Amino acid sequence: MILTIFGYPKTGKTLLFNLLTDKKEKVDKFSAPSGEFHKAIVDVPDERLKRLADFFHTPPVYAKIEFLDAGAISLGEVKSSTFIDLLRRADGLVHLVRGFADEEILHPLGKIDPARDIAAMEDELKATDFLTVEKRLERLAVDVKKMKSKELQEELDLLLKLKSFLEAGRPLREYAFTEKEAAQVRGFKFLSAKPLLNLVNCDENTLKANAALASPAARGKCTALFAGKIEAELLELPADERAVFQKEYGLAGYRYIRDEFIQTSYALLDLISFFTVGEDETKAWTLEKGASAFIASGKIHSDIQKGFIRAEVIPWKDFLECDGFARAKEKGLLRLEGKDYLVRDGEIVHFRFNT
Repeated sequence: MILTIFGYPKTGKTLLFNLLTDKKEKVDKFSAPSGEFHKAIVDVPDERLKRLADFFHTPPVYAKIEFLDAGAISLGEVKSSTFIDLLRRADGLVHLVRGFADEEILHPLGKIDPARDIAAMEDELKATDFLTVEKRLERLAVDVKKMKSKELQEELDLLLKLKSFLEAGRPLREYAFTEKEAAQVRGFKFLSAKPLLNLVNCDENTLKANAALASPAARGKCTALFAGKIEAELLELPADERAVFQKEYGLAGYRYIRDEFIQTSYALLDLISFFTVGEDETKAWTLEKGASAFIASGKIHSDIQKGFIRAEVIPWKDFLECDGFARAKEKGLLRLEGKDYLVRDGEIVHFRFNT
């Protein structure tokens, strides 16, 4: 899974990247944008997996997430930016928004207004998709005249619908794609169709002032707040001293972004985790919510999916409470499920298959 961090200049993108990855990329509020980007692959922390690994005395094999710091882009330049391909690669977009005050860093539009910047970036993503649709429609109009093709006509009809949708000011993540339509446009990698997390970087004074902007994941979009500079400073302190300084900042109940980010991202992308366990390996796997056991088996190996027979399923907590498979089976908690079974978050799944 790839999550790409992007945004307007001087919002704290590299600082966020460092917080999420434990990297030490240089952060300089006076430096000019370099066009460089940073990448890191990190473990997805999961206390459930750790407890299962402790049971089997094996090291946990965490799911992985790739963070990409795509850098800054000036207002109004998304559609002409060379980093647009970095955004298209992403499974989800993390738009970092300035919500902190700093007299030494001027905002391009003067006043600090996170709600305005969130709306402006959404408009830019939609405008980029609109240009992509228009360009393809021009080519399709010519091709449809040259030859009669059911596939080309269907694509033309769909893109006309999407053009109207964008003209109405709606991002494509709100369009209800059928399975066939989704396959037809997959290659376009529309930006406004991607899950979007607007993350507002505040200070101790603006965190509460912007609290109303926060919203849970819905229709592929959500908004969250954090205090990047303060969090970075607090993390330099021993753990037992942080609570004292948080109180001094007026942030007694503050929750660190790197502790919350993965959970927020999984909810946004509609992802869950399931586990495979044993004496050799205890591992977490990422799966789309609502996916079947058959799809889950393919995450592990194509041969398992081809020879799928049954899935043995048990919630991780039930497994530990029963002290293993034997007692769980005696109590009827270890279930046999078919390929259409919808895997749930936190389940241990063992696949029976023909070789």
